[in-house]
Amino acid sequence: MDLPGGIVAAMVFAVGACAGSFVNLVAYRLPRDISLVRPRSFCANCGRPVRLWANVPVLAYIVLRGRCADCAAPIPFRYFLTELALGSAALYLYLHFAGPDALARFVLCGGLFTVGLIDYDWRLIPSVITLPGMLLGVTMASLAMPAVGWKSSLGGLLLGAGFLFATGEIYRRIRGREGVGLGDVWLLGMVGAFLGWPGALFTLFFGSVLGTIGGVAMWAGSWLQKPPRSAFEPSAPAPAATAQFLQTEIPFGPFLALAAGIYALFQPILTRWYVH
Repeated sequence: MDLPGGIVAAMVFAVGACAGSFVNLVAYRLPRDISLVRPRSFCANCGRPVRLWANVPVLAYIVLRGRCADCAAPIPFRYFLTELALGSAALYLYLHFAGPDALARFVLCGGLFTVGLIDYDWRLIPSVITLPGMLLGVTMASLAMPAVGWKSSLGGLLLGAGFLFATGEIYRRIRGREGVGLGDVWLLGMVGAFLGWPGALFTLFFGSVLGTIGGVAMWAGSWLQKPPRSAFEPSAPAPAATAQFLQTEIPFGPFLALAAGIYALFQPILTRWYVH
């Protein structure tokens, strides 16, 4: 007997939200070299295990009002946002793509979310996600994503990783320091493997636009939060605003991940938009 559409949609959202909870766990534990299996979920403030009912994605955060059930320490709001975003992504993909295609795109979205969170916190992109992700992307594009296919997948992998690698090498030779990390190179290679060369190009262009906007916002925020200099402190020549902006360290991964996620969800709409 077929289940009503509303129940299936609710189940899909719940599975996506559970995946979001797992993404939060991976993003917290992987950079800290903590096992993904043991110990069970715990509060980062008091160290006590999270109660089973408090592990229910989305709803538990609302019921607890964003605080630990034991010590009342604030739970980062992004945990709730990650669960809600991936639950919504799973539901959208279920409604707009065939099953295997939707699953492949959701796997990519989960990887992108994980990479984006880790890069934002630690300024690194773990190759343990991106390198296997390239192989998985080519496989899924070949078998489950008819709008991509294996030829575009391989082209996207080579274009994405190759362009960023070449850009980073040129920057290093001109400026004498690293401008593009290998983590970003492998990330864009993974995106290209899943989404093909049009997806790699979109991610590179739109991610760069988002990165520029985010860089300006981060620089402006640090400038506004800078404490005023005391009249008794010795005056020193302030570096030019342009130089300070160019030296602001900006994680590129979250912006690439956001752009790739947008393309993964809305590829048919975006393709019709820029083709026609």
